[in-house]
Amino acid sequence: MRITENMLKTRYNSNLQTNISNLAASNLRLESQRKFNHVSEDTSSAARAFVIRDQISKTDEHIRTIENAAGELSSAESNIMVVQSIATSAYEAATSAGGPKEQKDLDIIAEQIKGLKEELIQTMNSTYANKYLFSGSSNEAPFSIGADGKLLFNGVAVDDAVSADDFGGNKEVYLDIGFGINGQMGTGAKTGIKISTSGVDVLGFGKNGDQPNNVYSLMDKLEQQLRAGDTSGVADTAGLLKDKASSISNSITEIGTREKLLERTKDRMETNLINLKESQQNLEGVELEKEATDNKSYEMAWMVTLQLGTSIIPPSIFDFMK
Repeated sequence: MRITENMLKTRYNSNLQTNISNLAASNLRLESQRKFNHVSEDTSSAARAFVIRDQISKTDEHIRTIENAAGELSSAESNIMVVQSIATSAYEAATSAGGPKEQKDLDIIAEQIKGLKEELIQTMNSTYANKYLFSGSSNEAPFSIGADGKLLFNGVAVDDAVSADDFGGNKEVYLDIGFGINGQMGTGAKTGIKISTSGVDVLGFGKNGDQPNNVYSLMDKLEQQLRAGDTSGVADTAGLLKDKASSISNSITEIGTREKLLERTKDRMETNLINLKESQQNLEGVELEKEATDNKSYEMAWMVTLQLGTSIIPPSIFDFMK
């Protein structure tokens, strides 16, 4: 078979295009650190990569949701500790009224308790990320004072309630942490963590006999008794307030339990995320050491091809004119 000049040129151009294509593709892989940059290069791997990317995105979203819920619970816990401190301060102020006291002294203590009442309402209406911490599922400030001076929760008199269901918008809100569920919010989720905190669960509601069963109303009663000079009544009410302040610890413990569960869930999701990213790297990521070596080989092949071109392509008339 006779090898013609055109055949040599055609073969040379083909090799030239192959070598420069290999070098360009290798340069792109080194720059992007990906095995493929177009679906058409590896459709099977690309399909699996899209699935893993979707899982990574959803896991990231779930972790952010858990972090936000943990922040909300932590803020609620801190505010409940403040509430307990306020109730304790009111009890200590009330007990200081024991013994012989002039009415002006009792009025001073009453003013102190009045200030603590106002601080209590402000604390129980605290927000986190524009959401009221103690409103249950409601989006309004949970606590207010009625025209008669009585405490209201979601517009309902706290002392008149028989159960937590008597308050509108006081439904529990859960964060679903089930496997395969990605940060969905709902009510009554079987695999979820309660992230809402009801203010009436913290302060109490209803009555025990003729005595109020919530912190604010007990403080309000103390104030009235002090202004009336009823020191014996103050002693009885102060004892009830002390018991109520101690029971607030149950709310703190319960929130702490939920925080721990969220923390463990976050750890699990972060481990899943690490595994997913490793799978993504194995599927899409380029082996830099191998690719760098191949890149040098492609570059050498390209240079050799250029040098061979001087032997294959015949001199032009311009070369003879030199």
